[in-house]
Amino acid sequence: MSYKDLVKDANNFARILIKKKSRKVLGIYYAVWGFYSLILSFIYAILDSLNINIALLYGLIPIILVIPFAYFTVKIFGSINVDYVKLIGGKDYGMARIGYVIMILLIIMLFISFLLVSRFNLDIAYFVLSYYIYVIFIVYLLYRFLYSKYKLVDPKYYDLIAIFALLLVPLGVVSQTLYPLFIAFEIAWFYASINSLLEVSAIE
Repeated sequence: MSYKDLVKDANNFARILIKKKSRKVLGIYYAVWGFYSLILSFIYAILDSLNINIALLYGLIPIILVIPFAYFTVKIFGSINVDYVKLIGGKDYGMARIGYVIMILLIIMLFISFLLVSRFNLDIAYFVLSYYIYVIFIVYLLYRFLYSKYKLVDPKYYDLIAIFALLLVPLGVVSQTLYPLFIAFEIAWFYASINSLLEVSAIE
């Protein structure tokens, strides 16, 4: 076996390991943000039961809560990015950092749009539009992770279910009748999480 063959085999083996690790991380990611939505719903339910209706508080809670969840997400994906960058020779590294910056800016935009809508009684559509911009960016990141040229895992049907559920989430803020969309999101993401982790355990 030649040196080139050894390198090729080593790279193929490394890709398999990274894909396995990436699927596990994706499963954890689905669970983490499923819990985020669940905790947020629980907090809002408590506030409603106490008849607390302070717009600023409703806007601050998800922003404050998102900080530890976002930090954890960056940490778990960080190790994959390092391995991935080493494997492909440094390509696409800048995109990861740019993605983090854009995400932070979009979260700030969401908070500002919420304040403007609540303070000046603007149409809720303005907030929904901001929400969709944020969600579409998350979907784009998932697309890169699952379907792009440098994808890290092979996409499954439950990934599509999770993405579709995510795209419906912004509509949940339009009216109380659409609140079940948040429940659907939580179910879909926990389902995707369980299946992702089962997939990893099946090949170990």
